[in-house]
Amino acid sequence: MNIPSQNPGSTASASAAQFTAALTAALAQADASTAATAQNLKLVHQAKVSQLTRTAAVLKAQYGASDARTVAAEAKVTAANATVARIGVASQQAATPTPTVAATGWALQGRVYDEQLQPAAQLTVFLVDSAKVYQQQYGFAYTDATGYFLINYAPAAGQAAQTPPLYVEIANANAEPVYLATAAFQPAAGSTTYQNISLAAGKKPLGDPPEEIKKIALPGRRIVDPPRK
Repeated sequence: MNIPSQNPGSTASASAAQFTAALTAALAQADASTAATAQNLKLVHQAKVSQLTRTAAVLKAQYGASDARTVAAEAKVTAANATVARIGVASQQAATPTPTVAATGWALQGRVYDEQLQPAAQLTVFLVDSAKVYQQQYGFAYTDATGYFLINYAPAAGQAAQTPPLYVEIANANAEPVYLATAAFQPAAGSTTYQNISLAAGKKPLGDPPEEIKKIALPGRRIVDPPRK
């Protein structure tokens, strides 16, 4: 994607995205000390946000909301907030323990966020095949207060461990599908996969959910904080 050079807000956002994408990749293999460093980095950027916010407020009071200097300053605040949010996502991933997985099984864990990269709680995460058919044998998971979910699959004795390509689907508290992955998840025996999922803003529900999911995704049947293995 070409970023117009005359748009400082877009350039800042692109730079932030590149920086935090690299950070997320590095933290995927991080230890506790590196995760702590990332948390400190987040605090540094939060302080920067506060400084930029004060500058923007001064410019707005002095020159007005439509002045180019005010607009540019507010764009910097938006980009800095996005950087803080992305660092937070990477830090959470680094701090998440790897679950115990059966030798012939696999696990899929991760977090779901809204368009502002804030945790999306009380959603139902499940798996479908390429024909969008719910794969009930693998179970489902609810997102907790941090957006975390875990599907930990252990096949029964004598059952084939190999699984077909699967797609992550998510339903909201009204049992309406709000997300369907476009890339397949191909689990490997004995492995754990971590995914960060961001929901698009203002996107309409994706039709009707599987009947089995409709029964378990409605409010009142929720376990907000599923146990972690």
